[in-house]
Amino acid sequence: MSRRNWRNWGQTPFPGRLLSTLALASLVATLAGQPAWGHVFPAVRNVVVQVEPCEVVLLVGYRPGTGEATDAILSRAASAPKSHGLDALRDVLAAYAMAPLTVTVDGTPVVPTSVRAKIGVEPGGARPMVVVLVTYPLAAAKTLAVGTKEPRSTRISWQDQRSDRVVIAEAPAQGKWHAGVASFLLTLSGPSGGPACATSNSSRRSLPSVSSPAR
Repeated sequence: MSRRNWRNWGQTPFPGRLLSTLALASLVATLAGQPAWGHVFPAVRNVVVQVEPCEVVLLVGYRPGTGEATDAILSRAASAPKSHGLDALRDVLAAYAMAPLTVTVDGTPVVPTSVRAKIGVEPGGARPMVVVLVTYPLAAAKTLAVGTKEPRSTRISWQDQRSDRVVIAEAPAQGKWHAGVASFLLTLSGPSGGPACATSNSSRRSLPSVSSPAR
């Protein structure tokens, strides 16, 4: 997973700028000082599910709602020491992005094997945003489900990366956004992963939180 290139994703969660640490140095102060202009926008969470032979990868894009929602995130990030402000903002945004989501295989929750995140700002600069890349193991199973506790603000799409794991005839259309669904279910078949997948997954360690900058 460490070699996965963010640019390899053909479908992005939403338009915006993923910025360098230097370019984001004054992001918190800039956003906190902007007037609301009377416009209110809800939170947006876009989830792309990519199924591979031995794992499933979620690309989660998240923008908080305007007003109090964004202010709360900026306040939490601002409470961190200045030298860790950007890391704190990234971690807070990533936590909000992933909080309502669950990934289950045959009804059992699975734990991520890797987590990466990048932060930026939406077009117009009104809200911060984050893109989180999360990898989960995918062993022998009959179903894969991605659930959300916030279906109103979440839409889900999926892609099959020549995995030979998904029953395409029973799956929702690929590359299409499915909005307002509390659970997104894929029926699995094909290879069970075997020794190669077991070896690959056992070599990874679980990351409990987004705690280091993406590279």
